[in-house]
Amino acid sequence: MKILTVFLLFSSIPFTQNKISQTDHSLSSYLEGKNNFPLIDIAMESFALATPVIEFGSSGLNQITNDKLIPSFAATMVVQMPIVLSKYAFKRKRPVRQYNPRIWNSRFTPSFPSGHAATTAAWATSLALASPKNTSFMMGYTLLSGYSQVYVGNHYVSDVIAGWMLGWLTGMSFHSIFEANQNQLIRNPVLKITIPL
Repeated sequence: MKILTVFLLFSSIPFTQNKISQTDHSLSSYLEGKNNFPLIDIAMESFALATPVIEFGSSGLNQITNDKLIPSFAATMVVQMPIVLSKYAFKRKRPVRQYNPRIWNSRFTPSFPSGHAATTAAWATSLALASPKNTSFMMGYTLLSGYSQVYVGNHYVSDVIAGWMLGWLTGMSFHSIFEANQNQLIRNPVLKITIPL
């Protein structure tokens, strides 16, 4: 409940014209790419475009090879619903982009929260909880994915942080649900029929 409260409080930032909002815009502008380093620009743009393919592809392939629904696939798919609902509920405009993309880069949907960041966080959280030895790698991947969205001028920092929170909450929830179901004893129902003689 605390996390949901923090998310709701954080989601008010796009609508406030105060110091927090100004700081968010300034920080986002500062972190945005400046087109000074072509190799870094192309790498960041490529990563920003590739993350959904990596996440949906990885979780989809893992799901195909499993008979039961796996948490990473469930979290990656289900987080799409709150992303879409939030984007069109808040209808925050994308940042005015100063960065000039070197690769095709679209911005069709509203900005808040970042769908890329939420999907990455949901996927990475599920995988990190399933295999704790991968936690550091998943954290680094999530941070780089979020930063790539700010770097290419697609999102404000607050969009990315809200996306991370939404994804983390989704990943944690699905992991908890799956753990609870695995720990329950599976009992096969027994059909009893009595025939009066």
